[in-house]
Amino acid sequence: MKEDMNWNAPYFDRRTWILSELASLNLLPEETLTLLLIDYFNDIHQLITHDVIAAKLQSDNEHVDELFASLTAKGYLNIELKEGRLIFDISGVYSSIHAIEQNVQTVSLFDEFETEFSRPLSSSEMQRLSSWLDTYDQQMILYALYEAGVYEKRSLDYIERILAEWKRRGFTAQEYEEGKR
Repeated sequence: MKEDMNWNAPYFDRRTWILSELASLNLLPEETLTLLLIDYFNDIHQLITHDVIAAKLQSDNEHVDELFASLTAKGYLNIELKEGRLIFDISGVYSSIHAIEQNVQTVSLFDEFETEFSRPLSSSEMQRLSSWLDTYDQQMILYALYEAGVYEKRSLDYIERILAEWKRRGFTAQEYEEGKR
């Protein structure tokens, strides 16, 4: 997809685009349906709430909150409060292919942490991991996760201390791979 494409133009069928790009978007079926519902409700100017989405998915508010957190972590959903109203912005879905690939890598980072921790990550943990990507290389984050696992210290605080120490020393992924700890 071209970066300059106007996804908000009247000729652009957003829902068809989402369905045609499912493979590259790395969405679970309920995440896809949630995005399609949000786009539809935005089109008809219907107020979107957890209750509305939960009713359509035949689910509960807690599950909808998890879906929102997952979509937010992938960069596909942004929820803002404007003029006393929640605005559900899914423009992140229509980002460039490069951004989509980066989101897929981030999702695999989350998957690695969930596998290592043997539990799903909370939305605050996902946000913390996402913020690490601004400071640290993704590969280094994974190496720190594996390093913490060796010592059975599966906490974000411990992993962050490893990353901070490696950064302080100027330690690189290549040095880690070569065994120069």
